[in-house]
Amino acid sequence: MQVFEAVGRLGSVTRAARELHVSPGAISQQIKSLENTLETRLVERKGSGIVLTKVGAAFHNAVEKTFADLVKARVEIIDKHRTGALIISALPLFASRWLSSRMFAWQTSHPQINLHLEGSVTEPATAERPFDFRITYADKAHLFDSFVPLFTDGLCPVCSPALIASGPPLNTPADLLSYRLLTIDWSAFLSPPPSWEDWFHLVKVDGTHIPHFFVMSLSSLAIEAAIEGRGIVLAQRAMVEDELKSGRLVAPFPDVLKLPSPYILGWKKSVFSKAGAGEFHRWLVGLARKEDVAAPAPNAAI
Repeated sequence: MQVFEAVGRLGSVTRAARELHVSPGAISQQIKSLENTLETRLVERKGSGIVLTKVGAAFHNAVEKTFADLVKARVEIIDKHRTGALIISALPLFASRWLSSRMFAWQTSHPQINLHLEGSVTEPATAERPFDFRITYADKAHLFDSFVPLFTDGLCPVCSPALIASGPPLNTPADLLSYRLLTIDWSAFLSPPPSWEDWFHLVKVDGTHIPHFFVMSLSSLAIEAAIEGRGIVLAQRAMVEDELKSGRLVAPFPDVLKLPSPYILGWKKSVFSKAGAGEFHRWLVGLARKEDVAAPAPNAAI
């Protein structure tokens, strides 16, 4: 139903796939499944695009109203419980692995300020979700009234120390090709999406043919798989800082591939009228600018 609503509203499978962060093929499958369930055609091709059928258009009006009612109910019922809280929206990996522990520490010295941290792939400025600050990549900066760059993260290979101890020798970057390389699908987040091939190019190794790899759509899943010894992941260094310091992960090589876009902090014009917004903004920007992805990762085998 969500897919059908997006396709009907946007008039394009490709644009709906981009908004929902799935593949166009997945969009088409969901539409086909809905049509099979309802036993009627909802969309039809017209030239290079698609249009709603007469029945599909009528059904879409009802679906669109239902979704609007759900949003209204959430705002009126759920969001009232967050009144007064400073609402921070961030990409899920950033929220869970970089921001949350630091926010707990910050709130200890600001106990009068209530915080609400939300991890969301969907940009709230386009989904009409309430937020005060949003942390995302710089290519989304146009969605906000104002923004400031935080830091540009970098990618480096990390893995469980037990994996290296039990696996083939890992003396040069080319030796990584003997291991399973965990690959993250960045296409929904960054353009161009970084890859293992890019990192191998950085260290002057031919990485066009990787014999053993496993693709995951979520960075968090790939990092957990690396911790469990399932393979070597090309991870964001700032997001695995705690694991590197604790020794749960090690970086066998220090070379860091910078991401094509920095993280940014975006906000609405009215945010600074809210209690604690100015203090939070100054704290987060100052903290983020201490990040230095150019330095070798902790526990790097140099």
